[in-house]
Amino acid sequence: MYMKKKYRLLRIIVPVILLLSGFACSEDFLNRPPQDALTLDNFYQTSEQVNASTASLYGWPWFDLNDKAHWVIGDATSGNHWTNDGDMAQFYQLGVTQNNPRLNEAWNSLFRVIAHSNMVINNIPTKAGASVPAELKNRVVGEAKFMRATAYFYLVRLWGPVPIIENNSAIVFDSKIPRNTVESVYQFIINDLTDAAGKLPASYSGNDRGRVTKWAAEGMLAKVYLARSGWGQSGSRNQADLDKAKELAGDVINSSGLKLKPEYADLFLYKGEDAEKDNQESLFAFQWIPCQGWGTQNTNQAYWAKDNTLTGVGDGWGGYIGPTIDLQNEYEPGDKRRHETIMQDGDYYPELKKKDGGYTFVAQPNDNIGENACFAAIKKYVIGTPEDNNGKVCFMSTGINTYVLRLADVYLIYAEAVLGNNSSTSDADALAAFNAVRTRAGLDAKTSITFQDIFHERRVEFAYEADFWYDLIRWHYWNPTAAIAFINNQERGTYYWQGTTRMLNSFKITATDDSFVLPIPASETDQNPKLLDPPVPYNFGK
Repeated sequence: MYMKKKYRLLRIIVPVILLLSGFACSEDFLNRPPQDALTLDNFYQTSEQVNASTASLYGWPWFDLNDKAHWVIGDATSGNHWTNDGDMAQFYQLGVTQNNPRLNEAWNSLFRVIAHSNMVINNIPTKAGASVPAELKNRVVGEAKFMRATAYFYLVRLWGPVPIIENNSAIVFDSKIPRNTVESVYQFIINDLTDAAGKLPASYSGNDRGRVTKWAAEGMLAKVYLARSGWGQSGSRNQADLDKAKELAGDVINSSGLKLKPEYADLFLYKGEDAEKDNQESLFAFQWIPCQGWGTQNTNQAYWAKDNTLTGVGDGWGGYIGPTIDLQNEYEPGDKRRHETIMQDGDYYPELKKKDGGYTFVAQPNDNIGENACFAAIKKYVIGTPEDNNGKVCFMSTGINTYVLRLADVYLIYAEAVLGNNSSTSDADALAAFNAVRTRAGLDAKTSITFQDIFHERRVEFAYEADFWYDLIRWHYWNPTAAIAFINNQERGTYYWQGTTRMLNSFKITATDDSFVLPIPASETDQNPKLLDPPVPYNFGK
């Protein structure tokens, strides 16, 4: 089994990573490695060891992001998700403070990915054993560059200017470094992904299936160009960046041979570790293995399942969180994605609580929910009990992967890149891409599409996949007035029960331009005051 073997390799590599990157002894986001490189020099001697060097990059370094921060930022900040948790509520109220623990988790996790990636990028070419094939060395460097670029893509959209770090060892004696400009960070990302696309294979076989491919790099690069197309613009987007997004997304669609899953629901069913690697629609996902210790598992179900009867392992704390009214109202009648994303009164799920004949969500007050609980619940990534999943569910632990980039995303990127700065388009290829996503959901195809059509489609397609806030950031880049007005018109509240009466817990906010940039964690600015200085261009020639 691919995932089992991968995590056997993970057990080999993680102790080395912990030693080399300083994760066990420092919370500094720079994750400075120790000066003693003896273990490093002795490690990458075989092809198996080199191959293992990127294995953990698919899960463990991302864990603190995925645990809560990923979906809190992506869905609560954007108005998809309501919660009464104080730390999480700061995001959906657009009032995040520098000491918010979810903020720290996201920042530290992303720079952990960068530190781990840097170790691979800087050491594999020179320290790998003579018997290791050049093709393998190039491939793992490509994987690491993909991961580093993806981490920076999150960072630049959330925080704007951030420090570019190519080699953690180079800053051992001076970790007080400035932020680099947004323009520099985007160029750094583009350079990494371009290089990765040239190094990564089009496909894998055997135990390596599930790793990122050339198509993953091109798809992510298309997403980066689409985002950058609006940066610094006013009312329109940079046509050259739109053209690049169209070219790259089009190549993935036309040349990869990959297809959408026929049924949207199948994307969020756990069919075992081996089945996860065969999902052609998944271009990049955080990959998890259940019941193997903290940091290797997906914890989403623990927080999202309405109550512990759905999980059967003592977690399931989702009775007091859930989809906002605004998100619930976004779904068109007949959209099958709503049922697979949000539970509403009367929804039936045969895959949950199978031994009881399935599960029907009832939006009524009861002893398990109580008053002031959400009127709807989250379904996506809720996969059920151990009995529903061949025993592969434990307390706060499932093995379902977390999508970061799906083929459906690339389809919609292509449609938006073709639309560009036009008010609408009837381009046949753009419509084919757009309608492939839409008709899978059981909706009628459109004969012409606008930005709002695509924006809507993205919201309902990727709800609770932590993506919508980044769409709002991207919109704010080039049309801040419209993006702010959209947020200010949202009903971010939810329904709840007071006795047997359904009540409206209304919540509206007033967004500003400052709402689209997160504060840098206080723990980081205290250690490195230069993070508060104006950003500087990065010297790419050094």
